[in-house]
Amino acid sequence: MPDSFYLAWQYLRRHRWTTSILVASIALILYLPAALQSIVASAEQHFRSRADSTPLVIGPRGSSLELVLRSVYFDQPSDEVMRYQQLRRVQAQKMASVIPLHTRFTARNRQIVGTTRDYLRARNLRLAAGSSWNMLGECVVGARVAEQLDVQIGDRIPVAKSTAFVLGDAPLRLRVVGLLGTTETPDDEAIFTDLETCWIIEGLGHGHAKTAKHGSLEATSYTDITKDNAGSFHFHGDRGEFPISAMLVIPEDQKAETILLGQYFSPDETVQIARPRKVIDSLLARIVMVRSYLLAAIALVSLVTLVMMTLVIALSVRLRRSEIVTMRKMGCARHTIGFILGSQVAIVLAAGLGIAAVLTAVTHRYGPELIRLLVA
Repeated sequence: MPDSFYLAWQYLRRHRWTTSILVASIALILYLPAALQSIVASAEQHFRSRADSTPLVIGPRGSSLELVLRSVYFDQPSDEVMRYQQLRRVQAQKMASVIPLHTRFTARNRQIVGTTRDYLRARNLRLAAGSSWNMLGECVVGARVAEQLDVQIGDRIPVAKSTAFVLGDAPLRLRVVGLLGTTETPDDEAIFTDLETCWIIEGLGHGHAKTAKHGSLEATSYTDITKDNAGSFHFHGDRGEFPISAMLVIPEDQKAETILLGQYFSPDETVQIARPRKVIDSLLARIVMVRSYLLAAIALVSLVTLVMMTLVIALSVRLRRSEIVTMRKMGCARHTIGFILGSQVAIVLAAGLGIAAVLTAVTHRYGPELIRLLVA
């Protein structure tokens, strides 16, 4: 048997191109379904873990999926807003903790999230360096933002202009006072600042020399907020009418959650309430449906490939008829010839299985990182 196995190995080595094609085909047939399953499972875990940590979200009426993606995953800036008085409405009932979010602006293509320190505590975000914001214009940045933009404590990040920007030619610049530790969540990709800072970006507040009259040249608004001029910043209008993009709601108990859910079904409501877990489960159900179609397509291609491989092996044996006749004249028994041919097939299958196993292990190990890169 060892001699027969050796002869099989030497034959495959001599015909390395044919052998490589067969091994690669088998590896792909085995790897693709396993890789697809691993990546989808990683995606489901990534999305569900974030949704599970956010019981309820309240935001402007519209698509609940867009609301969840923009407020929980910071998918993209939100153009839709609601009024701050909606937050006061929930707070007045004393049934839940409420965290406001303002996500209308970006800085160097990174999402700015105007919120309160309660958000950092709710998400268990830890500072790797520096401190949280203590005054207007200060911000803390996520780990990937700090890495990709190469920002350090003390640096200033200019806010991207928008149609709502009324601070003159130069944009407001946020001063970095803290760097967050890595969490492997969308928080790594965001810049966090005070809610009032976002209202200043909106143009609802500004600062200028106290002795200057509104509208005068001396009343030119500041674009850098410092300790010297922070006291001059002020707001105009009723804060209850100021905009926020959404709010995260953490009910005290199941009863409070049920009561809150029942308050936003009236057709006259201008806002909506959503359960992120339910919304994400609905989204993932569609992904599973797509996965089923992909698996069916892969199975069909795999079947065709296996048929072609069987045909190639059968033709190979037929083309080697003269070689088999020579082996028999040399004294090889039928079972020895069969073992040599069988060993060749076994080696090809084992090699393909081994490669598929390694690729699957690598995909399983780095699948979560791949998912985070795809949704970043």
